[in-house]
Amino acid sequence: MEAETTTLQPAVVPPVGVGPTADSLKLRKKASWAPVLIVALVIAIGLAVVGTSTSGGAGMYNYTLAQLATQQSEIGQREIKVAGKVAKGSVRGEPGGKDFRFDLEDGQGHRVAVAYTRLLPDPFEEGREAIVQGRLDNGVIMASNLTVKCPSRYADAQNMSEADQQKYYQKEYQKHKAANTPIKAEAAP
Repeated sequence: MEAETTTLQPAVVPPVGVGPTADSLKLRKKASWAPVLIVALVIAIGLAVVGTSTSGGAGMYNYTLAQLATQQSEIGQREIKVAGKVAKGSVRGEPGGKDFRFDLEDGQGHRVAVAYTRLLPDPFEEGREAIVQGRLDNGVIMASNLTVKCPSRYADAQNMSEADQQKYYQKEYQKHKAANTPIKAEAAP
C-alpha cells in the first residue's frame, strides 16, 4: 500500500490594502441599521403609550363658556371641562341633598346650566370659581366632577376686574391641567 500524500496549499491572503467587497459592505450597512430601527420603534411606541396613559384629559376637551355657546352642536356627547363662576341666584337643590342645578358664568355674559348629582364640596357657594367636568346634554352640563376654588388660595385675584379674573383662573386651570392632577368632587385645598 502506498501512502497517499496530501499537499497543503497555502491560504490565499488578499494583498494589503484590499478590503471587503462592495457587496459585503452593503450587507453590513443594512445589518447595522436593523437594531437602530428596532430601538427607535420601541422608543416611539413607549412614548405613545406613556403619552396616552398619563394624559388625564385624553378624550376630554377644555372649553370656555364662550366656546360652549357657539360650538354646542360640534361638542356633541364629548367629555368636557369648563371653568366659570357660580352665578348668583342660580343654585337650586335641597341643602344636604345630592341633586343640584346651578349656572356657570364668565365676565363676558356667557352662561351655561349645570346639573350635579353628588354632595357639593364645602367651599361651594354663589360667586365662587368652579371647574366642572361632564357631558353636554341639551345645553346642560351633566357634571360628573366639580372642583371649587378656595378663595384663600386665589386671594391675589380678588382685586382684579372680572375679565382679568377670568384670565387668571384660566391660567390657574391650565397649570392644574399641565400638572395632570385629577379633578375630584371635593374642594381644592
